[in-house]
Amino acid sequence: MSLYQLHRCVWDQIRAGEVSSGTGHSFDANRYELGEEERKAFDGRDVAALYALGLHPVLLNAFCRASGYSRNDYRQVLQQFAAPEGRTARWQR
Repeated sequence: MSLYQLHRCVWDQIRAGEVSSGTGHSFDANRYELGEEERKAFDGRDVAALYALGLHPVLLNAFCRASGYSRNDYRQVLQQFAAPEGRTARWQR
């Protein structure tokens, strides 16, 4: 498993979509050395798995948007990873 390879694959896929002319350009992820989990998460557009694998949040955001997710859609998927805030502000005593 190489996190760098996952980042590179996602970045290249996003860029390929940006520069494609809409002619049905297909992205070949086989040229990246992805582990089984990474390949499954990438191919399945599994946002939660990509987050758990450590994909950078900025890349995850761009990947989700390029995959057709709205901001609210993937926010709900990632809600399971949110930790409740344990601190209180000075005025909340």
